[in-house]
Amino acid sequence: MKLLGHLFALCGNFSSPGAPGSAASNHTVISFDEIPTVDGLASVPSPYHYLSFSSYSVLTPRDPALDGLISEHDLNCAVSSPNALIGSRPMENADGACFEIANATSMTQEGLQPYFTLESFYIKPMDAPSPGTKVSVKGYTKARGEPHVWHVDFPSGFHLPFLVKVKEFSGEEWKEIYKVEIVADFGYDDLDWEFCLDNIFVQFFALPGDDSESLSLGGSQIVLGEGGQS
Repeated sequence: MKLLGHLFALCGNFSSPGAPGSAASNHTVISFDEIPTVDGLASVPSPYHYLSFSSYSVLTPRDPALDGLISEHDLNCAVSSPNALIGSRPMENADGACFEIANATSMTQEGLQPYFTLESFYIKPMDAPSPGTKVSVKGYTKARGEPHVWHVDFPSGFHLPFLVKVKEFSGEEWKEIYKVEIVADFGYDDLDWEFCLDNIFVQFFALPGDDSESLSLGGSQIVLGEGGQS
């Protein structure tokens, strides 16, 4: 049984009472620390900073209710305290956990283009199984027909959260992204494995035609200017 399924069985259903649909923030990094959890778990509000999260849950790894349920080596999965996301496929052979534009119409009504540039994020597989875990990331974009694809292999052993610098590591800018899908495969049979995700750095852009200047809105950098360029 995967960790999240085990937590469901022991803790029952969880919710996020009073969680905001789209919390205001001055930061360009989307963290999940303001989402209240119950016994260390919560659902992700939608929309959340203009995004919808599928097959993810909010995890507070150091919540006392989770003592003995997760490895002490996974208490570091929240890069910014206290929360991170835990994700996995909803079922074997299904698409990976994803985050995507929640409501394109609403964004354009607010003067924003309904896509983003993915700059960076932190990720780590849970636990430390042998022979290791492969994490695959796909970025679906309006800029070209095929998605961006990037992989990283985590050998067996416990890991710190790994900062993925998207442009530097993949060799290309992930722009005009409307959906990001992440899969963690374990072992030689590519079995689904759970991973933690935190501090997602994305950049949204205003619709063309505004004066060129920068401001922060809804937790992400908004760059105003012709064609959404800074």
